[in-house]
Amino acid sequence: MIFADMHCDSLLTVSSERGLISEYNTAKNHPFFQLFAAFVPFGARPCEARRRELMKHFNVYAYECERLGIGRIGSVRELIFAEDNRENAAMFSVEGGGGLLADSEELFTLHRAGLRVMGMVWDSNELGSGAFDKCDTGLSDEGVRMAKRCAELGIVMDASHLSDKSFYDLAEVYPLPIIATHSNFRDVADNKRNLTRDMADIIAKRGGVIGLNLYPDFVKEGGAKIEDILPHVEYCLSNFGENVLGFGFDIDGTDGIYPKGVTTSSSIHEQVAELLLKHYSDSVVRKIAGENVIGFFKGIL
Repeated sequence: MIFADMHCDSLLTVSSERGLISEYNTAKNHPFFQLFAAFVPFGARPCEARRRELMKHFNVYAYECERLGIGRIGSVRELIFAEDNRENAAMFSVEGGGGLLADSEELFTLHRAGLRVMGMVWDSNELGSGAFDKCDTGLSDEGVRMAKRCAELGIVMDASHLSDKSFYDLAEVYPLPIIATHSNFRDVADNKRNLTRDMADIIAKRGGVIGLNLYPDFVKEGGAKIEDILPHVEYCLSNFGENVLGFGFDIDGTDGIYPKGVTTSSSIHEQVAELLLKHYSDSVVRKIAGENVIGFFKGIL
């Protein structure tokens, strides 16, 4: 079994005491393919300041991958090589725009260095509205330009933090498959960060994938146990088939808050896979645990 996870915030935790890999944020007994997100909050800071912070995150990512012997993936050839040789692999992604604009030099620099997934907003910024914004104005003109530029470059757009209007604006102007790296389903847990049935259907029909999120508020209203992810899994399998769902656990982005029963003393990915194997066949769990995500990127890179 190969594990693939489309979103973690572990770059934010790297320090002299702890490197990029911990005892819980990647699989230990199986090869892994992990997307490491560089999160740069808006906070009304100028674009230039946020871009500098983003580039620092990338430098940490590149250094840690080199130090740990993790393959940096930017092409289908590199991904197939890692898969065939059962080697650990990583991809760089951006969450919250990072101060990037459609014509910013850093966007092209990062793309050449392997940036392949872009989440334009975390909260409202110059690119668009986030899921919890009170005034949902959708994508800005600059956000539309960014979506079109990313399509030209082959950067996959991540819809996880978009407001409803921003999502539909993106779907209208972005011609490639859309993914939601760390989102659950609003019909199961009524939270604005989760996808409506229509949004999930758009992602599925366009060949995208959706990453199961472990943040408790997105799993079940009023608190969650690890077993409460199962209705989200069943909802996706029943409505959109076996080839859409993957992992996007938001590890290190939840302030250490996980559903009851999840422990950080061992690989969270292996804990969830163990639970899924009690309810689904080995072939289905293999798809959810890694094959769907890897298959998507093999088809899009």
